[in-house]
Amino acid sequence: MDYEQIIFETSDEIATITLNRPERLNAWTWQMGQEVWDALNKVENDSKLRVTIMTGAGRGFCAGADLSGGAGTFDPSNRPREEQQRRAQQQGTTISRYFSLKKPVIVAINGPTVGVGVTFILPFDIRIASESARIGIVFNRRGVIPEIACPWLLPRIVGISRAAELMYTGRILNAQESLEYGLVSRVVPDDKLMDTALEIADEILLSAPVSVALTKTMLYQFLTEIDANKAEMINHRYFVWTGLQPDAREGVVSFLQKRRPEWKLKVPGDLPDFFPLE
Repeated sequence: MDYEQIIFETSDEIATITLNRPERLNAWTWQMGQEVWDALNKVENDSKLRVTIMTGAGRGFCAGADLSGGAGTFDPSNRPREEQQRRAQQQGTTISRYFSLKKPVIVAINGPTVGVGVTFILPFDIRIASESARIGIVFNRRGVIPEIACPWLLPRIVGISRAAELMYTGRILNAQESLEYGLVSRVVPDDKLMDTALEIADEILLSAPVSVALTKTMLYQFLTEIDANKAEMINHRYFVWTGLQPDAREGVVSFLQKRRPEWKLKVPGDLPDFFPLE
């Protein structure tokens, strides 16, 4: 796929996806969404790439849905025929696609982000914000409702009372408020945002790729697992398997030798044959 609305770059083991409609504050379109998922799939299928950083071009991250269609913006019958056909053919839900990703995604929110600009990044792993970031879940103010399972996921991130306040009012939080609510894990000066994202990515690279993938899988699988014994069983089986792999030996030896580990196992390709474990 040729990209028109995002920029996809790689450097060593890190991929960067930049939403690239700066003249529209990176307003979300169906095409942008298709390009983002195509890029994420490239990362998933490339064993050399281990972490993705996502950000926006220009002075904002994402201004929500592109409203240039006017009053019919949210009318599904107005969607392009290609979009309607693709949606009909898709298997599973959007949220299941997020939770099937095996490699971490760090979102660097570099300015205003509202509506789908928020809901499409909630299922990603780590969100950090620049001091100029502004975040709002404004769907109710536009006469529609939050999507991508936001009413299910948001309370798990910020708590039900805060989730209700944010969704009912559509109030826009500044960066510090977003940190206090738990929407982001840290706030940094604007000129340090990408450096901070890269530092987090480099820290992830110190961990074994397969160990990260299995931990990530359990993290999201266990969101809906109500049986603690089953969760422990899955956890234990993965732990036993990792302990038998060369990366477990490398992790200990590199620590004792005070050097950077050289991991042997790759993602995809070297996950256990019982992955994912239900």
